[in-house]
Amino acid sequence: METFTARVSAKYQVVIPKAVREALHIQPQDSLLFLVDGDMVIIRPKPTSFTEALGGLHRHLWTDPDAWLAEERASWE
Repeated sequence: METFTARVSAKYQVVIPKAVREALHIQPQDSLLFLVDGDMVIIRPKPTSFTEALGGLHRHLWTDPDAWLAEERASWE
């Protein structure tokens, strides 16, 4: 993991370091997401589609969804 610093201006503006812009492929007019967890902030480019960005999330947990569904339905009886 690399560390970069930036200074906050009097207007609370921050210049994103060039290495970070290049790593995240940030272009002018792009939107960013700020994910805040306590005193930690994660900055990510805003996806054009959240549905596509989250598609397949945790797919390793759903190796056989039909078996899970059958087991779940069997527990109802």
